[in-house]
Amino acid sequence: MITQWLVRLSGSNSFENWDWRQRGAPPVDALVSVRRPHSSKRNRHIPVTAYSMTNGDHIVLESGLEHDLLRRVDRDPAVRRITAQPFRLAWAGSTPGFHIPDLLTLDVDGSVTVWDARPPEGQDDEFLRAVAETREACSAVGWAHEIFSGLELVERLNLLWLHGFRRPPPWLCRYERQILTAAQDGTTIEQLFALDQGDGEVISCIWHLVWTGALRADITAVLDPKSSVECPEAYHV
Repeated sequence: MITQWLVRLSGSNSFENWDWRQRGAPPVDALVSVRRPHSSKRNRHIPVTAYSMTNGDHIVLESGLEHDLLRRVDRDPAVRRITAQPFRLAWAGSTPGFHIPDLLTLDVDGSVTVWDARPPEGQDDEFLRAVAETREACSAVGWAHEIFSGLELVERLNLLWLHGFRRPPPWLCRYERQILTAAQDGTTIEQLFALDQGDGEVISCIWHLVWTGALRADITAVLDPKSSVECPEAYHV
């Protein structure tokens, strides 16, 4: 049984015990981390400060696995806000405890997903018990919960590569329409690269548009010159 939802809102230095029955949902856009990750003898994770294009700001993460998750959700056009360590749950019962999830994502349609990042070998009984309590609490208020166990190697390497192109090149406005038009009926990376004049500007724009999803490619497969690329209808010009 959940006994406490502890949150912290932007601009406040104090924590609030949030009462859903009295106040409804907390302002998800205003949630900030309830703790700052740090290394210790018991915690061998190395915290990292990562920049989120979705937030336009830095996020402090606790592990490389969380960074992998961030790289995936940060390029999802459905996601409009990402919060690390978004709240603290406490529960009573025969085995009382507490849990702080790793990430929360807020979609453009208002839906919320709470994420716990843990590799399969680290999903012990204590973790699974905390996940069960968290999932039940989230379900009761209409939020989703997911466990992120990691990426397959190819997808991880592709995301690391695309991550380097997440910022729009200064010359994007010069080439974006040309690239998207060329990809409307489907094409290949090789054919799109042929639009480049040898200075690499078009190529950098192509990779950025793959990162944003304006160009759709299968990033779970090796990306090579023959890889298929298409422009989804929502991005047609």
